[in-house]
Amino acid sequence: MGQQTEAPEADRTGLPKWATGHFKAALDRHEELMQITRLSAQGIAMHRARPNALRVLGTVRGGSDQKHEETIHAAEKDAELAETEIQNDYPVLHGLTTIALWSWLEDLVKGLVGNWFLHRPASMNAPAVHKLRVRLGDYLQLSRPEQARFLVELLEQDTASALKQGLPRFNSLLDVIGLSVNISEQSKKAIYEHHRVRNALAHRGGRVDAKLRAECPWLGQRPGGELRVSRAMLNAYAAGGGEFVLELLYKAGAAYGRDLRESDRAEEKSRAALSQASTEEGDAGHL
Repeated sequence: MGQQTEAPEADRTGLPKWATGHFKAALDRHEELMQITRLSAQGIAMHRARPNALRVLGTVRGGSDQKHEETIHAAEKDAELAETEIQNDYPVLHGLTTIALWSWLEDLVKGLVGNWFLHRPASMNAPAVHKLRVRLGDYLQLSRPEQARFLVELLEQDTASALKQGLPRFNSLLDVIGLSVNISEQSKKAIYEHHRVRNALAHRGGRVDAKLRAECPWLGQRPGGELRVSRAMLNAYAAGGGEFVLELLYKAGAAYGRDLRESDRAEEKSRAALSQASTEEGDAGHL
């Protein structure tokens, strides 16, 4: 399982392009997901005005027929549902995004581990990989990218990562390649809550049961009631995941001998200096 690979082509960060490409693609998907959520909320809100707009349109046309009345009736039902969703802070929409965000995190981590195996074959010498039981005939028939993904799936089973909650779910895999990360307690709590809420939405009918109440007592939602994901909850999950991904990028950079954290600080100082110089120049122009 220890094949050789060509020296990776690096970009301006000093990381190989496959690594920055992986993170960029993941962040693009995250941005798209959050943008679609915002657009969906705006679209739902617009449905409240549709029945009146249809009535006005019917009046302008000089009356409405049965088909137009049926369209208005359907629009009124949509408007009622839209109003309920808005008044409750879009719980259905935010719930769907919560599930999608967790899948995004899982895909980012598993994809990174697989790519790490693919582009850094020495990482497959880890003890956790050596003890995996592989049917060699099946394994050798796979392409190299498929072999990497196959090993990740086996590791997930062997480390029981799917049974771990919150951040340990990801760190159990990342630790195999030396990329486990540490984040703030606030973000750890957000990721833990995100995981538990996601499971309740996906596997327990979206209800607040005794298990969720015990796991996340701070939610304060009614036992037996519908689990409602507010915008504030969704924002916390996105922020916690964002810190995790940033720390993971820093850790990947360190593995390639690059201090991306310090590079970020230097760029931030440079931007601040340019902003200050621009402000002083503007002030001087008003003297």
